[in-house]
Order: sequence, then C-alpha cells, then structure tokens
Amino acid sequence: MAEKGRIFTGARARFSIDGVKVGYARNVNVSEEITMEPIEVMDNVEVEEYVPTGYRVTFTASKFRVIGETLKTRGWFPENGANTEEHLQNILAAGEMSATIEDVKTGKLFATLEQVKIQSHNWVIDARGVVGEDVTFNAIRLKDESEV
Repeated sequence: MAEKGRIFTGARARFSIDGVKVGYARNVNVSEEITMEPIEVMDNVEVEEYVPTGYRVTFTASKFRVIGETLKTRGWFPENGANTEEHLQNILAAGEMSATIEDVKTGKLFATLEQVKIQSHNWVIDARGVVGEDVTFNAIRLKDESEV
C-alpha cells in the first residue's frame, strides 16, 4: 500500500519548456505509444503475433491566455515572417526543445520529454469566459521518474 503524502497532484506539478515555467498552465496530457502491427498469415483466423513498428510521444497542454505572452514571443512556435518563403524557412528552422514536469514538493523530475516541437495551438474566446490556449506537442522520447 502506498504511504500517505506520495500521491502526485496538479498542485505539486511544475510544467516547464526549456527550463522556463509555463505560466498559468492548467492541464497536461502525455501519451507514449508503441505501434504494433498484426502478423496475419494464411490458414489462421487469429493474429499470429504483434510486432513493434513505431514509437510515438505526443502531449497536449492547456494554459490560460495571458496578454503579451505568446508561444511566438517565447520562441516556442515559429513566427509567420514577412512573406510565404520566410514563413516556410521559420518553420523548417524551428529548433527542438525539452519539456519537464517536476514535483515541486520533492524537487524531483516526474517526466522529461526530449526533442519537443509544437505541432499546433488554438484558443477560443467566449463572452464572459476565461480564454485558454491548447497546445499539441510531439516529442522523440519520454522518460519518467524511473529513467531520469
């Protein structure tokens, strides 16, 4: 049985990108996936075996939208540029980042995401609503607290 005080909660979590705390973060979802392909052979209605063919890490984060603090001003998402060619170059030259989730109570890393790039972001503005921004990321590798 787990001992009291060891449950990880959102109040203990600090989400950072390249060592910079993501201000007003409110939600992070991480997915680590191994793609398995079925080996289906003749003369057998069952799958013979599953073989790994890929590994993917995706995650999403939601944050409250703060005026003047954008993904572009932080350098996390490529700027549009003055024209189409410059915009394309900005996208192609976008660097990789790292992301971490830290347990602020113990100071230990809960998860590290390596070689991160932002895939998309969106927000909705409602009458009498707080504006949030949702961001989708891709990462090459995820390491949890047992690996960092």
